Amino acid sequence: MKKLMKLLALSLVIIFCTLCKRQKNTHLPKDSIQSDTKDVIAPNGPKPKDVIDSTIPNSITRTIKQERNGNIWIAAFDGIFRFDGKSFTNITSKVSSALFFSVLEDRKGNFWFSSVGSGVYYYDGKSFRNFTTMDGLANDRVTDIYEDKTGNIWFCTEGGASRYNGKSFKNFTIKDGLPHRSA
Repeated sequence: MKKLMKLLALSLVIIFCTLCKRQKNTHLPKDSIQSDTKDVIAPNGPKPKDVIDSTIPNSITRTIKQERNGNIWIAAFDGIFRFDGKSFTNITSKVSSALFFSVLEDRKGNFWFSSVGSGVYYYDGKSFRNFTTMDGLANDRVTDIYEDKTGNIWFCTEGGASRYNGKSFKNFTIKDGLPHRSA
């Protein structure tokens, strides 16, 4: 019965997250928003209506997590953003234009970013590594990331689940007992 309740709760969380729409926070002072990128047009002045500020999430926001140091990480369809309490930084603006779905800080303090179509990005705070089907990932459309108690990193993909042990991937599909979505 406990497993059924946990499964139901997990299903409801997934449904809720899938149906959530981005909400605007209008209480952030405009002068505190900045980025390490140089594509901001007029940081403190009015912007033309057709100019998008790449220093803050402007698209669908999928996941918000707090890291152990207190920073907030946001996975959005226009990048991975870190908020340090004062300003936003688009971490991935110079690396990828992928649609990002989720963020995980692993036990070693490294970050994993899932994307829809570009696989998974690993970030150690200095450099990125991109894992795709070419590296053994089940599918490049990755929606969620989880670290188990032994330190394996798991990825939910449209092609099944992938487990990464730090060296290689092992994939699990309907052949291994995963449920199959019909129609």
